[in-house]
Amino acid sequence: MGRKSKSHSDPSTSMTKKKAKAVKEDEKVGSTDIISELPPYIVTDILSRLPFNSVLSCRCVCKTWLHLLMDPSFAQLYHTRAHPCIILQPTYKYRNQHLYAVHFDNKKHVRKSSTRVKFATKTHLCMGCDVKLSLLDSCNGLILLGDQHHYHDFVRLDQLYVCNPITGEFVIIKHKPGINLTSYNACLCLGFCPKTQVYKVVLLSKQQYGVNSVLTLVYTLGVKGNGLWKSVNVGNDLDYQPRITTFLNGIIHWVVISTYVPQFIYSFDVEDECFRFVPPPPEFVSPEQTTWSKWNICLGVLEGCLAISEHAKDVYFHIWVMKDYGVQASWTKAYTMDITMEKIARLLPITQILGLCHNGDILFTFQNRNLVSFNPANSSFKLHRIESLYYFNNVLPYIPNFSSLRDIARGEPPFNATLR
Repeated sequence: MGRKSKSHSDPSTSMTKKKAKAVKEDEKVGSTDIISELPPYIVTDILSRLPFNSVLSCRCVCKTWLHLLMDPSFAQLYHTRAHPCIILQPTYKYRNQHLYAVHFDNKKHVRKSSTRVKFATKTHLCMGCDVKLSLLDSCNGLILLGDQHHYHDFVRLDQLYVCNPITGEFVIIKHKPGINLTSYNACLCLGFCPKTQVYKVVLLSKQQYGVNSVLTLVYTLGVKGNGLWKSVNVGNDLDYQPRITTFLNGIIHWVVISTYVPQFIYSFDVEDECFRFVPPPPEFVSPEQTTWSKWNICLGVLEGCLAISEHAKDVYFHIWVMKDYGVQASWTKAYTMDITMEKIARLLPITQILGLCHNGDILFTFQNRNLVSFNPANSSFKLHRIESLYYFNNVLPYIPNFSSLRDIARGEPPFNATLR
């Protein structure tokens, strides 16, 4: 018999096997990554510093991260660190069932290509595309939705919902029995009580002209409210229904446009359910100021302080900041904006101060549908266009909140708009 010859393997095949073996050994050595070995509190600390759209993606990484992100302690930590942004509802009929969060994250300048997030939660709350709800208010990451006719400010109070657009959860604000509140010309606000940690829906409505009184109803979410609206005694000092409100430290604020009221900043304390006047800057107390300038005044919050924007008789905007809340002498004229050389002069007046961008620019709305920022460093303005989102039903300050409505509104049956 002949001797069998020894076969020689293909060199390329041998090299492939060696590479595969090396990769397998590398995978074995690195099977445990560094992130997985970190203590949970460090992972939580890292995740709490991410943009909230990144946090939403992190939920899908693994079960460990999902459990960390669903823990109520993470929601509390994230809420203290989250960068404020804005939430808006487009006017365009094919987009008005969507909600968007927009924040300007460029450190050097605010760009047109701002970061935006489209929430999975739609305004119809999966109750049918024929349900048309509007964004009415925002507070601490929760939003108030309702059926509103914008041209007349009429709101159907039998269709009110408090929703967390991040979690998709919402609760139904029950109708007040015995009172016909189906269609009301009203201002509806969402407020938060820092001491008792409860949320309240506040209704302010001027029902009859010539009567110095505003109907005020309060609905407390959770077991403390017993699912009922409560009437608040206003007295005869409040006779003006607000249109745009500003929430700060548990208090709702608005400007009273009246020629005979020197204390034109009204407030409603959500905690004790009382109305109070907030003293304006001393310069606003003169009769000349109070007769005409209130039409050109709006409120907002800047760095945790109540702020007033005033369009003076000349071509300037002045922004006043109340450094010590409630103390009239603490009002300071913080910014003066010259608009003579700017194209935004035709967009006057300022509707609302939305807050500060990440780079320190002040963000406004003009005529309810234009976003403009002012750079105090070089006294320049910038008109912002968000891609495919040109006009808005409403735009409001917004802080992301990952808390579940099951914890926020205990006793209210929650529904989920993304699972129905």
